[in-house]
Amino acid sequence: MGDAPKAPSFARTEVPEVASFPRKDGKLHCEGVSLAAIALAQQTPTYVYSGAEIDTAFGAIRSAMAAATDRDVLIAYAIKANANMAILARLAGHGCGADIVSGGELLRAKTAGIDPSRIVFSGVGKRAEEIRAAIESGIRAIHVESVPELDVVASEARALGTKARIALRVNPDVDAETHPYIATGLHGTKFGLELDVARSVLGRIVSSPDLQLEGVACHIGSQLGSTAPLTEAVAILGRFALECRAAGASLRSLDVGGGWPMHYGCEAAPYPPPLEFGRAIAAGLRQSGATEFDLITEPGRALVGPAGVLLTRVLYVKTQGTRRFVVVDAAMTELLRPALYEAYHAIAPVALPSATLGVQTSPCDVVGPVCESGDFLALERPLPQVQAGDLLAVYGAGAYGREMSMTYNARVPAAEVLVDGALMKVVRARPPVESLWAHEHW
Repeated sequence: MGDAPKAPSFARTEVPEVASFPRKDGKLHCEGVSLAAIALAQQTPTYVYSGAEIDTAFGAIRSAMAAATDRDVLIAYAIKANANMAILARLAGHGCGADIVSGGELLRAKTAGIDPSRIVFSGVGKRAEEIRAAIESGIRAIHVESVPELDVVASEARALGTKARIALRVNPDVDAETHPYIATGLHGTKFGLELDVARSVLGRIVSSPDLQLEGVACHIGSQLGSTAPLTEAVAILGRFALECRAAGASLRSLDVGGGWPMHYGCEAAPYPPPLEFGRAIAAGLRQSGATEFDLITEPGRALVGPAGVLLTRVLYVKTQGTRRFVVVDAAMTELLRPALYEAYHAIAPVALPSATLGVQTSPCDVVGPVCESGDFLALERPLPQVQAGDLLAVYGAGAYGREMSMTYNARVPAAEVLVDGALMKVVRARPPVESLWAHEHW
């Protein structure tokens, strides 16, 4: 319903190079498995993940932090990006921790084998029972984001007869220079404590029998295009950490948040490589003088986003006025980001004769079956001529695809497949439509 949406403006509209999704004889593969074969076995829409790509991304960030800093670094994966149990278990096997934002994510992380001592709990709206579960689980730290939340944490710890390990998430008021919907470190956002407010509760925390100040934290936003804001934020955080120590807190860690970017193919310039982000964090530590603390960082989409594509099949091609519409069987229900904030996801045919690769394209709107004008995956996107039955791959779907999915229009969740070399494994089966009302009563 509503007027046709206008196409967003992008610097480029390219397909990013992802090593784990090669084209062989004109046909896209995930590692050693044909995407067409996956679609034939699982139908569409289906998310396909590359295990090797996840491993490579984790190794790159771990190596960057090790090379740039001379201290223990905990990589706490922001599991809101993709909480499939197979992915969590894979990262747990690498020694990865978790950044969680709900009691459900806490249980997911623990069930997947992530050590609770490597879990941090962020979020502005934690319920009392979630806080209690986190304390009982013995997680690394609850990131406190308001004074009322601090009261609840202290109360729950007192009731359990223990001390709650906390970190103060502060708002450094640093402009991350990113999309406003994913900027989280400026005054006026809902996240974190203003520094003066955090300072005002230090004495109370240090003297409390119910609280242990484990660390301080900040997160200025996602998809950082420049490392300079990160250096500035880490320097502010480091100076505040030293204030906490001076106030008597036995502080041991700095959580510098996430912001590690991934390439979608629309960027005007390449994002800085992981090593530059590691060096930016180290520079902030040096500027502040806080060089002896343990470090925590919280990458999310950078670990899993490039590792996933969404497979979808063309249902119809039609022309309406001056616009060409490619109607596919995936929708905003499987990938909400384009409709939510005009995000770019590259789209390419799965089968494309090598002789015509990159030529004979024309603009089209790639739209889904959902009954909303905002149901689109791309607008006015140059694509080759396609026809009903053709398969398309939507790139960058490893992050915030399944996690933001919905069952609007009685659409069942898509299947998920994880590929390792020449092997593919269904890591979430497509449920029957009857599952949508399994817990309803009439």
